[in-house]
Amino acid sequence: MARDKAGNWQSWYDISIPLAEERYRTHLDDLETRERKARERRAAAGLPVRSAQEKQAAMDRLTAEVRAHKLAEVRREQALTQRQVAVSMGVSAPRVSAIEHGELDRAEVATLRAYVEALGGRLRVVADFGDAEYTVA
Repeated sequence: MARDKAGNWQSWYDISIPLAEERYRTHLDDLETRERKARERRAAAGLPVRSAQEKQAAMDRLTAEVRAHKLAEVRREQALTQRQVAVSMGVSAPRVSAIEHGELDRAEVATLRAYVEALGGRLRVVADFGDAEYTVA
């Protein structure tokens, strides 16, 4: 890193920080332009154009399905049927199927706890704040 003989960094900051900020703004503008062009191409091709919120919602649904699939794998590894788990939980087999197909957002914590306990596990609920996590239940 460049600095003067007295150890002052001011000239480096005066030159480098504005340059970095300009490059970052250019990068963001380029991203926005690419995203806009991609949306235009999709629209021209008759394909659906999704907003950032719609894309995030789709990713959240996919994540829920993947997590739920793992629960179903645990059930199968233990040679349990959905009906057996449902009886243990006190719910219907279609409810167990719904849980295993990613409908976790609509499931209450008590229902998920019963499902996990029916498989011999223990449910933990964690609040994640990015820089800190807290076990809630």
